[in-house]
This record gives sequence, structure tokens and C-alpha cells, in this order.
Amino acid sequence: MVKMGKYDEAVYHILSDPVTPNEVAKKLGVTQKTAQRVLMHLALTREDVKYKNSGRIHIFWKQKGG
Repeated sequence: MVKMGKYDEAVYHILSDPVTPNEVAKKLGVTQKTAQRVLMHLALTREDVKYKNSGRIHIFWKQKGG
């Protein structure tokens, strides 16, 4: 079991739609760097969280079951 961070659960629920770290940061009231770190942590530790790097833009989403 991976230890959950302070924002992991809140960020995980935001991932119902594709988002950027900046959008997550605005919704949670945290810095963009914090949001990026939490999103990358989720992408590496949860199999249903995916991300794509398009130039300087990172997009994260939760893969639907199936």
C-alpha cells in the first residue's frame, strides 16, 4: 500500500476530466509545482491515472474502467 499524501485524494477526484497541473492548483489553492508533484505521484502509483506530455503542457486523466 502506497502512503497517501495530503492532497492525493482531492486531486484523484478532480481527475474525472482531463486536467493540467495549473487547473488543479487553482481548484485546490496550491502552487502549480505542488499540483504537478501530486499528479505525477498519482500517475506513477495508480494504474488508472494516465498522463501525456505535449511540449511543456502535461495533461492528466483518470482512465475509465473496462
